[in-house]
Amino acid sequence: MHALGTVVQHYDWGSPTVLPRMLGEEPDGSPWAELWMGTHPLGQSTVAVEGGAAVPLSEVAGRPLPYLLKILAIDKPLSLQVHPEAVMAERGFARENERGVALDAPHRVFKDPHHKPEMVYALTPFEGLIAFRPTAEVWHVLEGLESPLARRLNDELGADPGFPGLVRMVGRLLSPWMGPAAEELDVFVAECQERYAAGLDRRRAYETVSELAQHHPGDPGLVVAALLNRVRLEPGEAAFVEVGVLHAYLSGTCVEVMAGSDNVLRAGLTTKHIEPQALVDCVRMGMAEAHVLTPKEEAGVRLFAPEVDEFALAVATVDGTAEALLPGTGPRIVLCVDGTVTAEATSGSLTLTPARSAFVPDDAGAVRVRGTGTVVQAYAP
Repeated sequence: MHALGTVVQHYDWGSPTVLPRMLGEEPDGSPWAELWMGTHPLGQSTVAVEGGAAVPLSEVAGRPLPYLLKILAIDKPLSLQVHPEAVMAERGFARENERGVALDAPHRVFKDPHHKPEMVYALTPFEGLIAFRPTAEVWHVLEGLESPLARRLNDELGADPGFPGLVRMVGRLLSPWMGPAAEELDVFVAECQERYAAGLDRRRAYETVSELAQHHPGDPGLVVAALLNRVRLEPGEAAFVEVGVLHAYLSGTCVEVMAGSDNVLRAGLTTKHIEPQALVDCVRMGMAEAHVLTPKEEAGVRLFAPEVDEFALAVATVDGTAEALLPGTGPRIVLCVDGTVTAEATSGSLTLTPARSAFVPDDAGAVRVRGTGTVVQAYAP
């Protein structure tokens, strides 16, 4: 068992206080957005070896891990985004390599050749947008508005109904050539704000537009946001986001586990590069309702295991009177999210405090946890 040296990503939406306080460090005024644990080359963890030298985790693991584990501390909404399926990622990555697009170029779309399903596990109350509403509900939202843009979109969806028509409509909304004029977008947003203030919201759609307009005024993604399911997770709940599902995370602190990829196609609510046509090609129906997971419980350990090969999450809480046994074989990462716990396997033991983590090799056997606190374990099921 090895203590991990982790990587902090300082994206502008991150909280300046949550991650430093979890780590017992002084905030420095910058946004601490994500804490990465894994072997992804854009933020690989390290392991201290004999003599004190730090080496990349992949050298100790022997191969790249199939998953990437993170803590997200969200102070401002993230961009609307979608993650590609495997074939699209492979082709897009190869195409951009052939064109000589640098991996860190602002207009680079595919950072690696992998797909990226992901799951979030809430540590605090967590809000997000996940998947398009059913088309009947989209109509209900649009019909509650009288602005010219809302009426036009309603007519477009009536002429081209169903999920494919909805995706094509979103592509036009985000297009720099076919998107709404600034004036009609402003009228749409103002009407949403008025309806929300008057208590006339419809499934939190107008609330969402009103909140996001404070951060991204004049962004066509505000309209798209109204068409997505608004999801709230309480601490201890989890939601799965399939590839091809449009989403945005709005607030809260969570653990996120995903396939080992950093591929993001952005759809708005950002100053970063967006690709409307790539987005249309990538988006698929996914869920009409956001996929909040029901865990399976085994001997006091909750297992969140969506139908993917790359990752699952085991969550255990101990109170000082009994220990918990985490399942799974293969390479694992154990992360403390609350309290002080000791994780023990045949390869040794480590005491972990919040945001501290350990790598457990393939052959280390089951991990026993004791102490007082909560840990999550990422593993390939």
